[in-house]
Amino acid sequence: MYMNVTKQDVLGGLVNAALLMYALILSPTIIAGGVGVEFLGALMTTTIIVTILFTFANGIYANVPFAQSVYMGENAFFAFSLVGAGIPFAAALGIVFWAGVLFFFISISGLRKKFGQSIPKNLSLVWGFAVAVFLLYLAFFDAGLFKANANSGMPTLPADYKTLSIISFFILSIILVFLYRKLPEAVKGLAMLASIVLALIIAPFIFKISYPVFNFGIEDPSKVIFILDFAGAWKYAHLILIFLLIELVDVTGTLKALVTPLKLNNEEEVINKVMHVEGISTAAGALFGQPTVGTYIESAGALAAGARTGMASVVTAIVFIPVLFLTPFFSKLPFWILTWATAPALAAVSGFILVKVLSEIDFKEETENVFLILLTFPGIFAGNLLMAFVLPMISLAGIDHFTGKKVNASTLIISLLGLVTLILYHY
Repeated sequence: MYMNVTKQDVLGGLVNAALLMYALILSPTIIAGGVGVEFLGALMTTTIIVTILFTFANGIYANVPFAQSVYMGENAFFAFSLVGAGIPFAAALGIVFWAGVLFFFISISGLRKKFGQSIPKNLSLVWGFAVAVFLLYLAFFDAGLFKANANSGMPTLPADYKTLSIISFFILSIILVFLYRKLPEAVKGLAMLASIVLALIIAPFIFKISYPVFNFGIEDPSKVIFILDFAGAWKYAHLILIFLLIELVDVTGTLKALVTPLKLNNEEEVINKVMHVEGISTAAGALFGQPTVGTYIESAGALAAGARTGMASVVTAIVFIPVLFLTPFFSKLPFWILTWATAPALAAVSGFILVKVLSEIDFKEETENVFLILLTFPGIFAGNLLMAFVLPMISLAGIDHFTGKKVNASTLIISLLGLVTLILYHY
C-alpha cells in the first residue's frame, strides 16, 4: 500500500513538517512555564520524540497524511491549571495517561460517537474560546505587555510601550499577519515559524545578549520520562474525566475537519483508526512527560498540497528526526528569550482559535451563549482554565431550565460533573 510514493505525498509531508516546526519550540516552552524551567530541555526532546512516533503511526496504521504533536490548549491547561495549581507533576501526567487509556477504550468500543454527541456543541465552543483567550493573555504577558501587580494579584499594563522589546513584538505580529494573508493556503502556517525565526535573529540586538555556542546533540530527556504517578492520579478522578471530555471534543472536531475533504467511502473507519492512535499517543505521551498528544489541524496543509496517503506522515516523521539534534541549543537559551520569541506565534494560534469558535457560536438565536462566555472570564484571568471550563458546565442545566428547554440526561450529568469537579478541586 505504501510502496508507491507520489510527489504529492513527499510535498505534503514536507509542508506538514514545516507547519508543525513552530510547535516543537512553542509547546515545551508553554509546559515549562507551568512545571518548571529546569524541565525545558527534556520537554523539548520528548515533544519531538512523540511527534515523530505518532505522526509515523498515523501514516502506517491509519494511512492518513496527518501529523500528531502535543495539543495547544491542553498543554496550557496541564501546565497552569494542574501543575501550576499545586497538583504534583507526576500525578498530573498520570491524569493524562488514564484519560488516554479511557479514550482508547471508548474509541475501540464504538462508544466514541455517542460520547461526542452527548457534549453540547455550544459548551465545546465555549471551551475553545476560554483556551484561546487564555493563550492570548499568556502571549501578551510573555511579550511584556503585562506585568505582575503585587498589590492586586492581577497583571497590569506596563508604564512604557516605547521599549524596543514591545515594539518588536508588535512589528513581528504585523509581519506574521501579513505573511499569513499573502502565503498560499497550503503553507500559511509557515508565518508562525517565520515569526519565531525572525524573533530569535533580532533578540541578541534588542536585549544585548549573546547566544550559547551552537552544538549538535540530544538533550537528556530522563527528567520527564516514566516519572508519572499511576495510582496518585486517581485522587483526581474528576480531572481525568475533564481531560477525557476535552480530548473527545478536540479530536472529534479536528478529525472531522481533516477527513471530510478526502471524500472517503470509509470515512468513519478512517476516523476510528486515527482515534485508536490518539488514545495510545495520549497515554504513551504521558510516559514521555507530555500532556495530550493528537492530530494537528495544520495537517490541512498536506491535503492542500495534494497528499492523500500515510506516506506523507512518514515523510514528516523522518524530517523531524534531525531536529532532535538541535535541542541542546534551544534548551540553553534564556527561558525568557524563548517565551518572548514565541509570543507572536502564540498570539496567532489563539487568534485562529478565536476566529473559528466565534464564527460558529450562535449569539442571536441562543443568547444564553453570552452568559456561558462570561462565565469563563473568572477562570481565564485567574490563570485557571479548569475554572473556565467547569463554571459553564455547572450552568448548562440551569440555563436550559430557565430558557424553557428540556433538560436532558447528558446536560444534567455534565452540570453535576462540573459541580463535583469544582468541589473536589477546591476541597
